[in-house]
Amino acid sequence: MKCPTCEYEFDPAGDLQCPRCGSMLSCSTATCAECDACSGIVEQLRRKGVDRLRADGGEE
Repeated sequence: MKCPTCEYEFDPAGDLQCPRCGSMLSCSTATCAECDACSGIVEQLRRKGVDRLRADGGEE
């Protein structure tokens, strides 16, 4: 996946934070085809839920 902030290409499987610039990526802004970090539908739903909580001001 390419970081939208600094264009660094990295594997998002472990975390959705860019190792170069530290930018936190969002599942709601990336498509599954360009990301491929989720192993299944449950993981996709979990990550999208975490994204929503962050957007609403909540924490993990």
